[in-house]
Amino acid sequence: MSLAPAPVKVFPAYARLGIPGAINECYVREGVYRRVLAAARSLPQGVGLIVLDGWRPWRVQQYLFETLMEAILGNHPDIAEDELLERTREFVAEPSTSPTGPSPHLSGGAVDVTLCDEDGLPLPMGTLFDEAIPASHTAFYEAKEAPSATEREVRDNRRLLYHTMAAQGFTNLPSEWWHFDFGDQLWAHYGGHPQALYGPAELDTIENRWRRQL
Repeated sequence: MSLAPAPVKVFPAYARLGIPGAINECYVREGVYRRVLAAARSLPQGVGLIVLDGWRPWRVQQYLFETLMEAILGNHPDIAEDELLERTREFVAEPSTSPTGPSPHLSGGAVDVTLCDEDGLPLPMGTLFDEAIPASHTAFYEAKEAPSATEREVRDNRRLLYHTMAAQGFTNLPSEWWHFDFGDQLWAHYGGHPQALYGPAELDTIENRWRRQL
């Protein structure tokens, strides 16, 4: 896996938020790396791309899943177990390193991105990264019959991000305007591909090398 390229700004959101186990880099598969770079280079002048997250350790995925589930349960103590699981999965995949179905971010094929201006400041996208609310759905502002000027700006920014990433072969998770996939299970599902290209991934540390060699 590779670090996000220099022309792309990197803000490892989970590390900055102090989430246990989060790493202070954004790693992705090489195929994702090249497509993110191409997407950034294709943006209009004055608009850039910020990578917020890529590959995640299993511990981070578990923390996000359990924390969101607890938050939903705290606000809806009478929610049925199957609905609780469904609402949690809407925004966070269950942690899994299964060879045939790893969590997208655990494969290195998922990447979370947003747009920024020429000074590196994020453009308005309607919600913050990782807000688990209906307004985070990619098409939320498309349904507005009489959008305000601010809503039109958000809608157009989301359109630009979506079409820029799609042009490089990415698919988008409909519940998250920031989440894009290439080569993982979600990419296969939403892109109509017969199978994923990537299974679970680990960083190529000296410890992992020794384990493979021995």
